[in-house]
Amino acid sequence: MATAAAKKAPSKAKIAIDVAAIRRSVVQAFQKLKPKGKKGLGAPVDGERTLSTEIDTGVERNLVTRRIKTVMGAALGTAVTRAKSPRYRKAAMVMAVIQPLFTAAGIAVWLVSGAEETERELEAAVPRIVVPVLSPNSGGVIHSEPAKAAASVNSPYDPVPMAPPPVAGLIEESPRGPLPRIGADGKTPWQSYARPFFHDDKRPRIALVIGPMGISSNSTSRAVEGMPGAVTLAFSPAADQLGIWVDQARRLGHEVMLELPMEPTDFPRNDPGPNTMLVSLDPDRNQQRLLSALGRVSGYVGVTSLSGSRFTGAPDSIRPILTEVNRRGLMFLDAQAGARSPAAREATKIGLPRAIGDGFIDAVPSKAAIEAQLRNLEEAARLDGAAVGIATPYPVTLDYLRQWIATLEAKGIVLAPITALVNKQADR
Repeated sequence: MATAAAKKAPSKAKIAIDVAAIRRSVVQAFQKLKPKGKKGLGAPVDGERTLSTEIDTGVERNLVTRRIKTVMGAALGTAVTRAKSPRYRKAAMVMAVIQPLFTAAGIAVWLVSGAEETERELEAAVPRIVVPVLSPNSGGVIHSEPAKAAASVNSPYDPVPMAPPPVAGLIEESPRGPLPRIGADGKTPWQSYARPFFHDDKRPRIALVIGPMGISSNSTSRAVEGMPGAVTLAFSPAADQLGIWVDQARRLGHEVMLELPMEPTDFPRNDPGPNTMLVSLDPDRNQQRLLSALGRVSGYVGVTSLSGSRFTGAPDSIRPILTEVNRRGLMFLDAQAGARSPAAREATKIGLPRAIGDGFIDAVPSKAAIEAQLRNLEEAARLDGAAVGIATPYPVTLDYLRQWIATLEAKGIVLAPITALVNKQADR
């Protein structure tokens, strides 16, 4: 009996110990729910992080420390625990091999599917420089995509590069001097010597042609140096120091034309000079006079006649001249000196690049009259998209034109060189 009692005693002791352990666990659980006061925290375990905040009560500064379990920390703790298992260790090794393969495949799929978008983004991120290039069929103009660049280069005041004459391959040596010619590659003098212009500019265009230049040194100097480069200057072939004037004008950005001496309606009372082309002369003699004028200088884009209304109004007289001008790669400005000038229509028939004058703005050289003519010029440009004003280098004209040109941008009009209006106007 004693032996049996002795065997049951350990069993009771074991039950007592287990109950005590349970009691201690319950007590500890309740103690955790109570505020801990200022008792310090133990060392943080895996997945926990200690945050300390200093609180200023106005009397003393207290350091409050809290321990939080972060998501990343919890995940890390779990991962450390699992890492102790051989099964998880093998799985981790397999994932270490497979994951880079899946990552590389995913990147390849993303690159293929988004290749076009990625290419567009890379292209947009690369700085771009717009380089103006003249195309053979550009009409002496530069084409460019950005509208901002067009507005900048088409400013009448900005300096622009001009090809120095003579351009190789565009000169024919003759007893009368260097004559313009079309190059073997099809390049023409009127395009090569043009002031650059962006044709993408959709604003109405006005070209101003002032002449004859070179007769009065003072007036010529004021126009060459005082007018914006987009103003075209028409020089008389009889001018003294013609080559010097033309070179200076082109260095300052002006396009240059030759103002040909042709018979006016009031000839001989109004006599343009010894080499004037006359309706009474045969075509060969008039052509020789034309070549004498063309050989005086290089660098001009074309020809015009500001007073030869009788000659330009005679189709049989003007046609051979226009044919020779076209053969030499030049352009022609019909100044419309006569109300019914057929010159522009003749030019159109033979494919000669041409522009048409819309009137002389200083036929009456007063400020009021000039102002009225310029308003008409603006209206013509808005209606037709292009207009050409012709002026004489009078002091009052030059002074008023400088003021007027400064107002064009606000009016949505661009001042253009004469080559920018080639074939932009309908025959009349």
